[in-house]
Amino acid sequence: MAHTRIVRTAVLTSAIVLGAAILIGMTGRVFPPGDSLAVIRPLAALLLVPAAIALWALKCRRAALFSLIVSAIAAASVASGFLRAEASSCGGQCLTLYQKNLLSKAWPRYPLADDIILSSAQVVTLQEVSDHNRRFMARLFDHYSFVLSCAFRPQQEVAILTSLTTVAGSEFCLPGGGLAGVQVLLPDGRRIWIVSLHLEWPFPNRQFRQSSQVARRIGQLDGPVIVSGDFNMVPWGGSVRKIRSAAGNEILGRTRNSYKWGSWLLPLPIDNVLVPEGTTGSVETRPFMGSDHLGLLARIKLR
Repeated sequence: MAHTRIVRTAVLTSAIVLGAAILIGMTGRVFPPGDSLAVIRPLAALLLVPAAIALWALKCRRAALFSLIVSAIAAASVASGFLRAEASSCGGQCLTLYQKNLLSKAWPRYPLADDIILSSAQVVTLQEVSDHNRRFMARLFDHYSFVLSCAFRPQQEVAILTSLTTVAGSEFCLPGGGLAGVQVLLPDGRRIWIVSLHLEWPFPNRQFRQSSQVARRIGQLDGPVIVSGDFNMVPWGGSVRKIRSAAGNEILGRTRNSYKWGSWLLPLPIDNVLVPEGTTGSVETRPFMGSDHLGLLARIKLR
């Protein structure tokens, strides 16, 4: 009897901790630690299922049902991104964008510069641009007619490179760093803002405050916006949802792990391309090529 009581207490405590992590992790838009817990939501939802089964077997029926409900809510909030449909083709009318966190101190990456150039990307958004990788990727920076770099951390600038015509005087950097933006002219004459973003790590670092500043600045832009970058946050986190809301955007393509230390059990899809709602297209991952982030090659069909 005493053994059963100990097991029941241990399982119930585990379920409470996992459930609390999930529920607190849904408060990231208003509570900074929430986003730190949002990162582990898929894993917590998975672990909560056997805990619920064990609680049912231990006659803790209400706790078991509550655990299953919380697990289902968490899974639903995550699963839709992994199941999102992608367009197979843009019919030759795509805007092509290559997103990459370069890793400021990585080994020389001539192949990465070649991969970006060979992709025929009209827009390139980069993070962790340093003197080191500028030197070894000079061919890439020379290839594009427009280059904008903005400060972030020391030797970790954010940048936009494009072959499209830019609107004179539209380029900007966010005071405090981590954001570069410019308005470009599409071949059909329409204008769209391109934003390259690098957020700080979440709580206890300053991602919550920075994402609020980013959201306010993006909300001031007149016209459609594409936000591409290293968010250092999963798509279901509050910081990403805050920026999506400010831009009127949605995430393009399926949710995919993009960071070296992510896995199927704990995915870290922290690199994303946000596009205006109703936009179709696809996202292809590109190899690490010396970085700790995969590249993203997005083909975007704007409405």
